[in-house]
Amino acid sequence: MRLALLPLLVALAACQTPSSDGDVAAGPPPDTAATMGLETNDLVVATLAPLDSSGVSGTVEFRRLGEATEIRYALDGLPAGDHGFHLHENAACGPDSTGTPGSAAGGHFNPTASPHGAPGASMTGRHAGDFGNVVADAAGHAEGIVVDSVLTFEGPTNLVGHAVIVHAKRDDLATQPSGDAGDRLACGVTAAGPPR
Repeated sequence: MRLALLPLLVALAACQTPSSDGDVAAGPPPDTAATMGLETNDLVVATLAPLDSSGVSGTVEFRRLGEATEIRYALDGLPAGDHGFHLHENAACGPDSTGTPGSAAGGHFNPTASPHGAPGASMTGRHAGDFGNVVADAAGHAEGIVVDSVLTFEGPTNLVGHAVIVHAKRDDLATQPSGDAGDRLACGVTAAGPPR
């Protein structure tokens, strides 16, 4: 049964991939796992808290969907517009020796030593932690879903134990190594969630 669903999952991933300009799909997400009839025993959650009194908070859930990973986010307190959205290398949200809020998270999660790029790029054309941008509405809310083919729940691209960061500016998807996304507004560390 699961093998029969694989072509449908691939088609879904193609439809859910962020646009070429790096914006992830906006609006209330469908329950992809339920729609696909897939088991969702693997769940990783990051609860984001404000950095430097930014007022930005939210949750990001990662679910295993066969060979892909569903990334579901709900964020509040953002300035309206586009904001870089990344998985960073360390499991820390505090300042490093520079004192910069969120700097202990390090750079983008990049176990393959690839250049920074758009979330729809291949594993060699982007960091594993490159999610592109979220788009906040006038009320400061951003909610959506993306299906990612690079992040995994094991091996070198394992998403567990890393910081999720939302940035102040739009990720331009080109500037190395960060996309020029600016200050870090919110941070949360990925940890295994309960089975669903």
